[in-house]
Amino acid sequence: MARRRPILRAHRGSNAAGLSSTSSLSRGISDLQSVVTSGSSSSSSTRMSSSTSTSNRRAACISLLAGAAAVASALAPPSARAAAAAADGAAAVEEQAYAAYAERRFAEAVRLLDSIAEPDNPRWLEMRAQVLVDGKDFEGAVRDYGAALRRSEEAGAPLTDRARLLSGRALAYEGLSKWAEALADYDAAMALAAAGGESPDPYVINARGNCLNSLRQWREAREEYLAAADVFQASRGYRGRNGNTTARLDGAIFAASNAALMLAEMGDAEGAEAEMRRIARRAPGSADMRVALAALLWQRGLDADAEEQWQYACDRITVGCRKYTDADWLSRVRRWPPSMVAALSDFLSLKHS
Repeated sequence: MARRRPILRAHRGSNAAGLSSTSSLSRGISDLQSVVTSGSSSSSSTRMSSSTSTSNRRAACISLLAGAAAVASALAPPSARAAAAAADGAAAVEEQAYAAYAERRFAEAVRLLDSIAEPDNPRWLEMRAQVLVDGKDFEGAVRDYGAALRRSEEAGAPLTDRARLLSGRALAYEGLSKWAEALADYDAAMALAAAGGESPDPYVINARGNCLNSLRQWREAREEYLAAADVFQASRGYRGRNGNTTARLDGAIFAASNAALMLAEMGDAEGAEAEMRRIARRAPGSADMRVALAALLWQRGLDADAEEQWQYACDRITVGCRKYTDADWLSRVRRWPPSMVAALSDFLSLKHS
């Protein structure tokens, strides 16, 4: 797949306070996914490289807050002296806002953004919405994204800009567990992005699978996960800013793992086991599929094999298996389907009884 062009970058000296990204939609998913999933971390292959996502998120926020100063400058009084003073003041507030964001003082970051930007500006609304998502104020983020969408439509903004806003609002809806609304926004975002000349985004395809998974539409979710894995895999030639393809390959593993879990939920234990073993061989550092195999094999009465997989995950993989003892994290954050959560719970309860 050809490398997708950047859709929106930060522009100093203008009022287009954008966010650095490699596509119109992947920014919203790859950089924000960890927020909706409560900031919990697992292995790089089970969380689509959460450390990379966090790094990208911080880099995006630098651009976001740098753009805030540009917005304030554009709105300053016409005299040169007043404009210079306003720009200096906005730059100082910008630094304070970024420091607050970096230290996870999100309410303060929002207050500072409110003091230097115009609430009717769609770019500023998008900036604040992203900070609200980080602060887990998903209702507020939905409102800001909605307002930004309305103003963008009124202004005849490019389709790709509107697609980006829809994907951001979809993520906020996920934070509210409003899966149908999130799915509708992802669908609309993909349609607008395609109409705007963008290639299918694997992060968004995987996110659609997550929504269908949460709606208990296992077969449809599996189809989306498989499609995401294919697009990730086809992106092997993509080079990120650091020159490597790790994020995309991790994404392929993550999406394929999700698809295998859906197959287990659909009742095909043998097929799911085969897929999980292939993924575990391809990504030996993935605890996710080792633990899934332990649950599946235990359920099938293969106790020794189940123990072997569990011990491998616990003792030989850096991230270990501790997270997988938390059923709430497993279902709500990692989004394992119900039968697999139950199987692992049974394994752990009998193992320690």
